[in-house]
Amino acid sequence: MKILLYIIIILGLSACGYSRLNDQSNEFRFNSIEINGDKRLSYILKNNLNLLSKSESKKSYDLLINLTSSKTSKIKDTTGKTTRFNVVLNGDLKLTDNNKVVKNRSFTVNNDYDVSNNHSDTVRNEKNSIQNNIDSLSEEITKYIQLINLN
Repeated sequence: MKILLYIIIILGLSACGYSRLNDQSNEFRFNSIEINGDKRLSYILKNNLNLLSKSESKKSYDLLINLTSSKTSKIKDTTGKTTRFNVVLNGDLKLTDNNKVVKNRSFTVNNDYDVSNNHSDTVRNEKNSIQNNIDSLSEEITKYIQLINLN
């Protein structure tokens, strides 16, 4: 019974036009990446995006990203001390191809971190939260550009 089910699934997927998102035909390169905002966050995001750029690709884009980040108090205890912060990272993407605007889109990622008894632990928690936000933002931007290339 299981073998029959596997055969049906394999035949169904091969006939439906399924293709991987990271297919060879979905390659692109960035002519330029300009990121406005915090320099450290911009540097990390630019490096993450450059890793996915294929220099031999035919499709090329220019990226302009405006980054804004904010940190807000999320949970306070009865004495008014903050016990949890929320870090929000916004990225406004402008994707151009040969000086024509292809797409504009806004991305938002957020993450929480706890305030620890030690200040150094709190700073480490904040840095990890910001790094997770940058990684999530670069992944979302990459997937969005790959979906544009499929069309």
